[in-house]
Amino acid sequence: MDISNVRFGTLLKVRKYQEKKAQEELVQIRTKKMQEEATLVNLAQKREAEINASPQSGKVKASEVQTSRAFIKKLTKEIQAQQKKVDEIEKQESVKTDEVIERKKEKEMIETLEEKYRSQLAKERERKEQRIMDVLAQRMYSENKE
Repeated sequence: MDISNVRFGTLLKVRKYQEKKAQEELVQIRTKKMQEEATLVNLAQKREAEINASPQSGKVKASEVQTSRAFIKKLTKEIQAQQKKVDEIEKQESVKTDEVIERKKEKEMIETLEEKYRSQLAKERERKEQRIMDVLAQRMYSENKE
């Protein structure tokens, strides 16, 4: 059993899981943002169509003008509400993007620590082996002298 897995394995798994979860949440936020933006564009197109189709001149009934203006006003309010939704989602996206970056940094930090630890263990192993080789060489040398 590798001691570095005991030391860093669980922590690294947790960091990877947290990063993956944050990335999935970010994808969900971006998908929702795209849907809300599509709704916003649709409302804006409806409003433009109504403005272009609204009675402008000639003999027009007052009720038609009132209905048209009320519909345009309603669409304008819906557009404003939809824009607020999009803005809120953009804030969530920004926060989640920062979280994903932070999670990635944390995971990379653990990976770096693990690599340093493995490197340190390898160096210690090499030093011990070299000491053993030196002791053996010294014994062989002293035996050959006698």
